Amino acid sequence: MNVLYFSLGILVFAITALDIIKTALSSNGGGMVTSLVSRAVYKVFFLAAGRRGKSKLLGYAGPAVLVSVLLVWIAGFWSGLFLALLSDPGSVVHSITKTNASAGEKLYYAGFTLSTLGVGDYVASNDFWRIVTNVAAFSGLVFITTSVTYFLPVLSAVGLQSTLSLYISGMGKTPQQILTKSWNGKDFSSFFDNTSDLCQMLMKHTMNHHSYPVIHHFHNSHPKLSITPAIALLDETYQVLGNALQQNVAVDEVKMSMLQTALDSYLEVVREGFLKNASPNEKAPVPELRQLEEKRVPLKGKEAVRQYFKQDLRERRKLLTALLEMDGWSWKEVYQPE
Repeated sequence: MNVLYFSLGILVFAITALDIIKTALSSNGGGMVTSLVSRAVYKVFFLAAGRRGKSKLLGYAGPAVLVSVLLVWIAGFWSGLFLALLSDPGSVVHSITKTNASAGEKLYYAGFTLSTLGVGDYVASNDFWRIVTNVAAFSGLVFITTSVTYFLPVLSAVGLQSTLSLYISGMGKTPQQILTKSWNGKDFSSFFDNTSDLCQMLMKHTMNHHSYPVIHHFHNSHPKLSITPAIALLDETYQVLGNALQQNVAVDEVKMSMLQTALDSYLEVVREGFLKNASPNEKAPVPELRQLEEKRVPLKGKEAVRQYFKQDLRERRKLLTALLEMDGWSWKEVYQPE
């Protein structure tokens, strides 16, 4: 027996199994192989789409990532078993003639073993290889079935992502518009009436993003249904509410705290998983507060607001900018012209 081939085959088989367990059966995100494949496939689509968020081609990136991950898992099991069988010239024999199988015939045998078809024209030559065949067959049945069922919660999470995007964008096209619509002359009670539902959806999306990082690569070419501009829009609205108003304007502190927690948690998950070294090309603009002034919303001085958004929020907005650019968008989708 060729120990190198056998060891390499077992290693490939084990890495594939562990990657499926980490990705499909764990709540701690995708495995290493899944993450590498996901990013590589998305990058190909992103470049082919010209880095434009409105490109319809980019909308196929998510499904392509899922299919590619499944194919890599199948290829991992198949090649792992194939390498193990190659380690022994007599591991597989023809069921009638008992002659040793060729390399191509072993590849064929490995494939139908993992798919549990049980064709029977080739068989394992002895007890050891029969046990290996049984282990491979059970692994194929369990892990490949598990990998297919993994798609269901992922697609459900993508649906929630679109719902959240539409919910946020339905409140207004810009942070200023959201706040002017909410202002009743005294406070922003209508905005805070929606905050509980909004935070609940955002927290659930954050948990989905943590459990199924692959949803990060699902893209919608319509800005209203795209999660990245929606999150940036909501975060900018929160920052204006928390830092641009005079102290005599009443805000719901509990719901502001909920919103901060939800936004911070989402950005932390994204930063850890995708943007550890954010280096965006664009600079985040300082929000124009003229609309709020016209509605007679009590605001702090323009210079104080400018300083806060330029300096205090620099790292946070740098992360948001990188997130927008990673998805093919810019701040134009957040601060849209009226």
